[in-house]
Amino acid sequence: MKNTILYIGLIGFVSLLFSCKKDGVIDGGLSDPRVNMTTYDFLKSHPRHLFDTTLMIIDKAGLKDKVNNAGTFFVPTNYSIRLFLLAKQNELRKTDEQINFDLDSLFKYYSPKMLRDSMSVYLFNDRIVRDNLTETGTIFQTQEPTSKLLVTLEKSTSGDYTEDGIISQGPKLLYLTKIYGERDVIRDGSLSDPSGQASLNDTKVLCQTSGIITTTGIVHVLNNKHFWAFRR
Repeated sequence: MKNTILYIGLIGFVSLLFSCKKDGVIDGGLSDPRVNMTTYDFLKSHPRHLFDTTLMIIDKAGLKDKVNNAGTFFVPTNYSIRLFLLAKQNELRKTDEQINFDLDSLFKYYSPKMLRDSMSVYLFNDRIVRDNLTETGTIFQTQEPTSKLLVTLEKSTSGDYTEDGIISQGPKLLYLTKIYGERDVIRDGSLSDPSGQASLNDTKVLCQTSGIITTTGIVHVLNNKHFWAFRR
């Protein structure tokens, strides 16, 4: 009898351990991708103010209505704008070590049209949703007439998203790619332009959040490491 009670107790203990481990991996369900506000208001209401600088550029460029009328917005964060400003400053300091280039400088030297062109490359008329995307990808026309970008949905190969016995497959991640020359191919184990010229390697950006549905369109948030305007 004592052995039976001990056995049942061990089963319960093992089950509890497994349950705790599982609860630590699975979050309890799907979140609702819909937000009851416009795209612009959604960006403005972010609790961590992740898009405040982005919105300043949108306002300066007079793009609020276009942002709300766009089918999809791949939105760059404040960090992307900061990376752009630092890169521009480092370039200018090659001739003047004391020069600074900040947001005020951007608004001083970049006309509203230049700001519109730089931000419009992230706006699409199409509603680009995950369900309609593939690993091969689809090229979409942006609202900047001379720019088309590739959108792919690719299975993650990282083990960070899996858990033995619980989650066997990683998620599919959304990427936005600007193609220079021809689309990159695998050469010597890494992606590069078929010509072999490093200057023509594509710029591929991971979305850190995707599939937000506002009352006016779709929002995908680009990784913080992305340089605004695809500066290289």
